[in-house]
Amino acid sequence: MLLFDENLSPKLIARVSKTFPACLHVLQSRLDNSPDIEIWRYAREYKLTIVTKDKDFLHFARQHGFPPKLVHIQTGNVRLAVIEEILLNQASAIKTFVA
Repeated sequence: MLLFDENLSPKLIARVSKTFPACLHVLQSRLDNSPDIEIWRYAREYKLTIVTKDKDFLHFARQHGFPPKLVHIQTGNVRLAVIEEILLNQASAIKTFVA
């Protein structure tokens, strides 16, 4: 299951749900405004893969190792449709990585 960080729009859930039916946003987990390390721990506990644009999670991965797995989207500020397109274009790779 994918857990979208708060730097990604919660609207992504509806837009990618056909391809990634088991995904949620930190808002749905009541983790909005939580420190990144709490999101990291939550994802580890519930076996979620974090999807983010935040480089801080890369540091957690180096410090704490895996799990959780991390999908880091490397874009600047772009429209929601661009993030959606990236996720859908990389769906096969993401699903393989998560599995």
